[in-house]
Amino acid sequence: MTRKLAMLGAGLAALSLTAVALVPATAKTGESNHDKAIQACSTVNPAQPVEAIGAVDDGSGIGFSLVWITDSEDRLWMCDADSEGFVYSYSLVNDDLLEGAGPELIGLKPASNGGYEDQPQTVAETICAAYLTEGGTVLSSRPDGLSEDPGYAVFVEDKGGALYLCNATGDAMVWAFEPIGDPLTFGKTEAVS
Repeated sequence: MTRKLAMLGAGLAALSLTAVALVPATAKTGESNHDKAIQACSTVNPAQPVEAIGAVDDGSGIGFSLVWITDSEDRLWMCDADSEGFVYSYSLVNDDLLEGAGPELIGLKPASNGGYEDQPQTVAETICAAYLTEGGTVLSSRPDGLSEDPGYAVFVEDKGGALYLCNATGDAMVWAFEPIGDPLTFGKTEAVS
């Protein structure tokens, strides 16, 4: 599965334009190249109003943004969108998907300072690849831009060629793991799959 920007139907485009006009959303950014991504991620959130708390280049190398949103219920969302406003991943981030088992899963050894011996970005890459049952290959990674609990956005490819966006921290916690392919479509009442 690959990202196919040209494959978006007229129905989704009309729905997106309607949603932008009808759904109130607030977004703040210091970088104008993330504005369309922030707008798209803000608009599709089911719990309005929302606030964008950060946006950075997602590390894919093709100009996509990793956007962090908080909603009206003070929940944290991770969204990956492009500069044209198409959303490719949208995840509610609330618990470690591995429930604390990450360090053991990858054989992480504690350091004397209370952290771990390996570099945090290497730990995040390793746990994201290990999250796939048969393992995966790390394609790229970069800091995720979330200042409250800094982690890493890691793109992983499985053995079948499917791509995933993983958000993990240097202590081997996986906070989000989503397939990346064609732009997501959002129904009138359901914003995430």
